[in-house]
Amino acid sequence: MKHHPYSKSFASRLTWRIILVLIVMLSGTFGLIFYISHAALKVEETNHYESFLNITNERVGHVLTVVEVVAKNNRPDIEKNLANPDKLYGILEQFLKLNPYITGCGIGFTANYYPQRGRWFEPYVARRAHGRFESAQIGSATHDYMQAEWFVQTIQEGHEHWSVPYFDDKGANQIICTYSLPIRNSEGKLVAVFGVDLSLDWLKEFVDQVSWLDKNDSIHFSSGNSDVHSFIIGRDGTFIVHPDSTLVLKSRFQDYVKQTSDTLDNVICREMMEGKKGFVGKIDVKGISSYIAFGPIGQTGWSMGIVVPDVLFSLMSYIVIFITMLVLIITLPLIFFVCYITIRHSTSPLKHLALSSNEVARGNFETPLPVIKSNDEIQKLRDSFEAMQHSLSVYIDELKQTTAQKASIESELKIAHDIQMNMLPKEFPPFPERTDIDIYGQVTPAKAVGGDLFDFFIRDEKLFFCIGDVSGKGVPASLVMAVTRALFRTASSHEVHPDVIVSAINSSVSEENDSSMFVTLFVGVLDLSSGQLSYCNAGHDSPLLIGSDVSILPCDSNLPNGVMPDWHFSLQQIALAPHTTIFLYTDGLNEAEDCKHSQFGDDRIVRIAEASLAKGQADPHALISNMTKAVHQFVGAAEQSDDLTMLAIRYE
Repeated sequence: MKHHPYSKSFASRLTWRIILVLIVMLSGTFGLIFYISHAALKVEETNHYESFLNITNERVGHVLTVVEVVAKNNRPDIEKNLANPDKLYGILEQFLKLNPYITGCGIGFTANYYPQRGRWFEPYVARRAHGRFESAQIGSATHDYMQAEWFVQTIQEGHEHWSVPYFDDKGANQIICTYSLPIRNSEGKLVAVFGVDLSLDWLKEFVDQVSWLDKNDSIHFSSGNSDVHSFIIGRDGTFIVHPDSTLVLKSRFQDYVKQTSDTLDNVICREMMEGKKGFVGKIDVKGISSYIAFGPIGQTGWSMGIVVPDVLFSLMSYIVIFITMLVLIITLPLIFFVCYITIRHSTSPLKHLALSSNEVARGNFETPLPVIKSNDEIQKLRDSFEAMQHSLSVYIDELKQTTAQKASIESELKIAHDIQMNMLPKEFPPFPERTDIDIYGQVTPAKAVGGDLFDFFIRDEKLFFCIGDVSGKGVPASLVMAVTRALFRTASSHEVHPDVIVSAINSSVSEENDSSMFVTLFVGVLDLSSGQLSYCNAGHDSPLLIGSDVSILPCDSNLPNGVMPDWHFSLQQIALAPHTTIFLYTDGLNEAEDCKHSQFGDDRIVRIAEASLAKGQADPHALISNMTKAVHQFVGAAEQSDDLTMLAIRYE
């Protein structure tokens, strides 16, 4: 007699036998199942909402920690510039640009710290719509920040402080909480308070967007009696977040619970204000029997509560019990006797294999496996596990070596990146005391390290500057870049003619150039008193001149440095009109590619420069910002293929 190919399969036998055993076990304990299932669902939901509270605590705590860290990192810049109060606005605005989740920031000085500015001086920068920033001095008799909690507490305690939530009608114009830091002068005296404002709209949006509380979107946050809803209270019990917006900052939780006859909610209120956590029920919420999960949020002193109607627990329990009872009643007479004998016999080989696999899991890869006599899936599983046992032993050894090598390489590349970036100018404006010149530049390597460079310095009222691009990318290009930058500094320290400087660099780069790497280079010398620009181009892209219009600076065709040691580089000169910007870039800009491998192109660069000029944004920082936004929009999700460097110099 022929058997069906699957009639003896382990999977089919074990599937049926497990079903039989489960049904038999449940049939003898039906009464217990009712209570266990209801309790189990309740425990699961309890863990579900408690997990949400923990995640909320971690996420909010993370955001608050980030705010504290970036604020502390920015404090030294403020303390170094106390002598220049007008510069503080720029520092605050830059701080906001780098930290998009912060609503605003300001510095409240002690009374009459700057006598010429009056008793109140609070420079403040606020984030507005469409990426706009608004700067203002908001301190006054009508806005006496010296009476605000964030200022008073920080002055009295002498250390950082999180304020209670409040509505700011002068700076942020919304409900915020403030993280404040003491600012001290060079003598260590506390002279001001640095306040960083965090909008509570962010917290409400975060709570409202947590969709995983209901996987079927049938439970959502609202003020309805039958739905799950959440709220957050402050240290004094004031509602910070609530579905009913009329209660926010206007009502307190303890006042609400006093109006109910239920005394359990009074206990919950007290424990929430004491920073405790728990899951309590059943309480009466607007006539609905409910549970409430609550817990503290980070280091703020706030507490969050989630109200869950009891009907959400009970309904599913009754459905499960009804289905289980129906199935048991139908199948119980047929399956009771067969289950115990068959399941014990069938799972015996798996038990031995599981014991051996536990030894392997502990790292004992040489553990012998049991002999399986049945010719079914268990035998195939045993053979596969034996092959995996051998592969694991080899793989672990190889993985240890690979991991150690990778960690070493990544560490060295990080150090190389930091060294390379520190070689390039990074403080802008570089010459704040001068009004005749404005400079801004940036480098974005395609890899951890790159081959682009730019540099500048002033000697004898002449601005020496250069921009270059080493062939290739990565570590080799970065080494040539470092050498080229050093050669530029050395040659231009005693020479004023760009062609001589380029020739000196070319001789050094060409010498023993076994790797055949070359450098495109543009070197310029600008006489700041006359506006006379002398320059020499060694195979680099021609810069743009942006004055009354946009034009391309005429450049002779010269070979890049490192190609031919005896090449004669030509010198060119031009007189710059006042308010002219020189825009220099590497081919990482014009050759940037999108996902379809289309290039950004020189024409697009000219159009963006013309648009910036028409908008009055031809100053270096604005020009490079516009170029950066444009190239990012063009490239989209495509991976950066080459180093991108831009340098803009405006002659005033």
